[in-house]
Amino acid sequence: MMAITTPNLPPTSELFTKLQLAARHPHLLSANRLTWALRHRAVNGLAPAVFDSPCGELLVHEPGFLAWILGLKGRTKPRSARRGRVA
Repeated sequence: MMAITTPNLPPTSELFTKLQLAARHPHLLSANRLTWALRHRAVNGLAPAVFDSPCGELLVHEPGFLAWILGLKGRTKPRSARRGRVA
């Protein structure tokens, strides 16, 4: 008989969909910028905080996401929209 191994999953109370996470932290990223960050997670370093659910939806580990977004500097961070042009 073959044993099934599961990865170390965080508590389900810390996992959120991208829309739930965007609603919880609107001051950090919009849903569109979060979609971009999730799409490029293999390159930008967010991959360890993202889990694929059995129904095919991505779940984001909130503490891992917050550590990732607060630890980024400069051009690697998903940029917020410019509010006004500087002359």
